[in-house]
Amino acid sequence: MKIIFCPLFFLLFQFTVQAQVKPVKFDTKILYKFTYQNDSTSSASRRSVFTQLMIGDQESHFQTLSKFRSDSALALQEGSNMFVYTYGRIEPNNFLIVKRGDVIATYEPVNGIKLDWNNELSYYEEKKGDMQWEMHPDTAHIHDFVCQKATADWGGRKWTAWFTMDIPISDGPYKFCGLPGLVLSISDQDKFFTFDIAYISKVNSVSVTFDQLRPDLALQKTTKESFYKARKNLRNTMAEYALLTGARLSDASKVNIRAEMKTDNNHIERY
Repeated sequence: MKIIFCPLFFLLFQFTVQAQVKPVKFDTKILYKFTYQNDSTSSASRRSVFTQLMIGDQESHFQTLSKFRSDSALALQEGSNMFVYTYGRIEPNNFLIVKRGDVIATYEPVNGIKLDWNNELSYYEEKKGDMQWEMHPDTAHIHDFVCQKATADWGGRKWTAWFTMDIPISDGPYKFCGLPGLVLSISDQDKFFTFDIAYISKVNSVSVTFDQLRPDLALQKTTKESFYKARKNLRNTMAEYALLTGARLSDASKVNIRAEMKTDNNHIERY
């Protein structure tokens, strides 16, 4: 399979969100297929989604396509006014990752609920330099590009990346960046999490801000440690959380929720 390269085109509606006042202009769009396994004990839990990396002159935005489309619908006021929340596994991919300067900022709700039905959004910052790469002489061809191997111990996992200097963009999927070329493929040692490039094109698009999407949205700055601690606590007390929010649960429902949360045991960053 070849990567599809498209000429410059103009999109009527191409939205990502950010906390800054000024919108960001993007000139490159890259799609990655993201395959992940939520339960480390069961390959049946493997799922695949498409993610997109939007690159501008000063920063880049990374998120799943489903989140992008949900936010776009919200910006256009096309979202549904009906919402049903099921208590159980927390949506693991409802994040927006913004890389600017030497900082990686992650915007993500602790409870995993989408932006159109959430009035609180946490965010924390990390340094790009926290990700230390080791370069290797190994090469491979991916979609007709000559790629070089690099490895890193990061987020509690060992990662192998393949990047190409034929595309001189020091970026990649998720939080991965800092190599002298675009990351085309990356996976952890156990193959629980894999990103593979599928599409790259030139675009002319502009982001919208959180204020434009949700004027009442409360942005809460936290630390990475505090965010993961809060999410872990929510996973461990999901049945109790449901009761506190007014849900009526039978004893069997409580047992089912706790059993499901035990299978939610494998996350891209270990904490």
